[in-house]
Amino acid sequence: MTTQTSSPTIAVYGATGHTGSYLLAELHHRGITPILVGRNAERMRAAAVAADLPDAEIRVADLADHAALVAAFTGADAVISSLSAYVRNGEPVLAAAIAAGAHYTDISGEQLFLKKVFDDYAAAAENAGVTVLSGITDNNVPADLLAHLVARRVNGPAEIVVSHLSKSRGNGSKGSAETVLASLDWFRDGGWHFADGELRTGSTAKHSEMTFPGESAPTAVRKFPQPPVLTIPRHTEVASVEGVLAADILATLGSFTEQLIEQIPDAPSSDLRYEVIVDAHGTDGRVVRGVVEGVDSYRDSALLAVEIATRLAAGTTKPGALAVAEAFDAAEFLDSLARFGITWRIEEF
Repeated sequence: MTTQTSSPTIAVYGATGHTGSYLLAELHHRGITPILVGRNAERMRAAAVAADLPDAEIRVADLADHAALVAAFTGADAVISSLSAYVRNGEPVLAAAIAAGAHYTDISGEQLFLKKVFDDYAAAAENAGVTVLSGITDNNVPADLLAHLVARRVNGPAEIVVSHLSKSRGNGSKGSAETVLASLDWFRDGGWHFADGELRTGSTAKHSEMTFPGESAPTAVRKFPQPPVLTIPRHTEVASVEGVLAADILATLGSFTEQLIEQIPDAPSSDLRYEVIVDAHGTDGRVVRGVVEGVDSYRDSALLAVEIATRLAAGTTKPGALAVAEAFDAAEFLDSLARFGITWRIEEF
C-alpha cells in the first residue's frame, strides 16, 4: 500500500445509529467527507445532513449482497463497520472490505467475532495487502495497550486481569443489549480466558475480587468475555489473561430477554464515564496497574475507530489481522487520546 498524502476516503457501514452519529461528527471535524453505506438511503442522507455532511456519497448495499458491498467499498482507503451483534451481522462487511482492497476496522466487543476475524480472515487480509483491526472499543483498545505496558514492569510472565468500570452506572443502548443477547450463553459462562498458552473456557475467575480505583474495599467480580484476552497474548508474554466485571452488573446482563430489550431506549444514558483497569500480577507478587479514564463509552469508541481508520488509510501498518499494540506504539497511541479528554496512568502497588 502507498503512503496516504491527501484526505483519506473512508466508508462507514452503519452510520445511522447512536455511535454512527459520533463517527460522522468526528469525520466532519477532521475534514473528511465519508462514503455512507447501508440499506436505507433516506436514513443515511438524514444522518449525513445532521452531521453537516450534505455532500457525503450514499451507496446502498444490503448485508446479504456481497457484490453490492464490494462495489460500495471499492475506492475506499478504509472501512469502519458500526453494527450491533457482530456475531450475526459482522462478517459480510469484513469480507467485502477485504475483497475491495480496503483496510477495515469495527466497533465489535465480542470475543466470538474477534476469534473468527483472526482465524478466518487474517490470511485473506494479508494476501490483499490490507490491515484489519477489529474490536475497536472504549474497553478493548485501552486494555490491549495498557497490558502491553504494565506487563513489562513486573517480573514475568505476568497474570493480566482486565476490567471495565462504569463510573455513573448508566444504561447502555438497545444495540448493546442486542449484542449481549446474541451471545447470551457466552456472556453468562464467562467466555474465554488465556492460560497455559491457549484459550480456555470455564466460568470461574482466578481473581474473584478487585479493588477499583478510588475505593478502599474490594468488589466481587466474575469472569467476563473480554476481547483483549485474545489480543494481549499476541504481543506480550503472559502466564494468563482474564476479563472480569462487577458481579452485580453481570447479573443484570445475564437476565436479558428479547421482551426486556424491547423496553430499552435506543439511546444510552447521558452520563457514560468509565475506567478501564488492567492489573499485571508479577511472579514476585508485585502488582502494576494501568488505568484509562474516558468520557463516554459510545463517543470514545467512535473516536477510536476514526483514529484507527485514518491511521490505517495512511498505509504504514503491516497487512493482516492485528491487535492494536501490534499496529501502533502503545504509549504514543494512548498519549494521542488526550485531545479527546481520554487520559491514562500507571500505578505501582
